[in-house]
Amino acid sequence: MHKEFYIPHINIKCYPKGLSKQELQTFADDLTAFASERLNTPARYITIAYTEIPADEWKEKVWDTEIKPNADTPLRKPEYEM
Repeated sequence: MHKEFYIPHINIKCYPKGLSKQELQTFADDLTAFASERLNTPARYITIAYTEIPADEWKEKVWDTEIKPNADTPLRKPEYEM
């Protein structure tokens, strides 16, 4: 492990967007470049997970298990309730 750098893992969950492989790759490339610059970390240390969650499963799989129980910890807090 390289202690001189952050080794971030970005985990994105969202409703299905229907993005093409190229659109997803462009998104990942842009997000990687942004995180690399802001965290002063080489891009090779950044990983990104992207999971689409159907809208009818969002409350059960994301809101109830990740967002609501950890309401004080997100860098950006939700501006909606479920």
